Amino acid sequence: MPLTVALIRTRYLGDTILLVPLIRAIQSFDRSARIVAIVNEGTTYPLERFPGVELHTLARGGSLSRGLSTARLSVLLRRIRPDLLLDLTVSDRSRWLSRFGGAKRSGAAGAAADLDRGPWEIRIPVDLNRGPEHIVAMHGRLLSALGVPMGESGEKAYFPDPQWIARAGKWIRERDLDTVPLLFLHPGGRHWFKRWPPDRFARLAALWIEKMAGAVVVAGTGAERTLADSVLSGVGKGRIFPLIGTPVGLLDALIRRARVFVGNDSGPLHMADAAHVPLVGLFGSTLPGVWGPTCSPRREIAYIPKDCSPCQHTGCSLGGENCLASLSVADVFKKVERLL
Repeated sequence: MPLTVALIRTRYLGDTILLVPLIRAIQSFDRSARIVAIVNEGTTYPLERFPGVELHTLARGGSLSRGLSTARLSVLLRRIRPDLLLDLTVSDRSRWLSRFGGAKRSGAAGAAADLDRGPWEIRIPVDLNRGPEHIVAMHGRLLSALGVPMGESGEKAYFPDPQWIARAGKWIRERDLDTVPLLFLHPGGRHWFKRWPPDRFARLAALWIEKMAGAVVVAGTGAERTLADSVLSGVGKGRIFPLIGTPVGLLDALIRRARVFVGNDSGPLHMADAAHVPLVGLFGSTLPGVWGPTCSPRREIAYIPKDCSPCQHTGCSLGGENCLASLSVADVFKKVERLL
């Protein structure tokens, strides 16, 4: 009988991309495996066209919709009765799914303090700040403990939607960028102290336009519009284009057209890595050895560790001397040039 595996990872877009190496390991172990992935709404795109993966989402709305969504998925899992269930979120809702999902064997990987309560047979404590392994390797230890070898590749490549690839081509042609070297910038991130200052992104963009006779795309969510506008207004002149609040599929497809991607530790960085786009990852409060890119054959990391790094994401008292503000435009541009 084919193996049935449930994966629970209800976090952010980058976390969904980081599921791909586990999915590949499961499919390498059993080509006919049925993989049920439970992720948050809005984070499904990387797995929507992945063969053998059945996607389900947890609602992110009010308490009623969240409760109904959790109950619905509990019933689904109980009906499926997975051979293995991997809880890679370790939250109240994932504990519920683990407890009432009817899996034959279950395990969880998460912060040690979060593993005290739960029904799991196997518990793998992981340090999400200090590692020392990459998050994929830490999750892979749980998979291996449940009897499926993880392997060494860690490949994150997924399957983009051809319709969005075509839309990206049209977007490029409409702006006469077919033959222009394109720098893709993502200045956003969940916390301000995970972001390189926007004026640095603007100066980097200006250097690219001047030295490469190139164009620049500045991407961000709708909530990051002000941040992206700060970058755009800081450039002054040249070919620089906003990409704000765009669908995830178009974002992914346009990243694939970039000559170089530069961005903070966030979902688009993992998109570029999964697509093997040359990239520079900007790190400060998180460790690149734990959350950094691993797949693109041409990748650079910009990181100047401080005594307090990695921090616990509760704020930063260093002001203009914080870890990301310590990265100079000149140093980052040198890393960009090494990728050309």
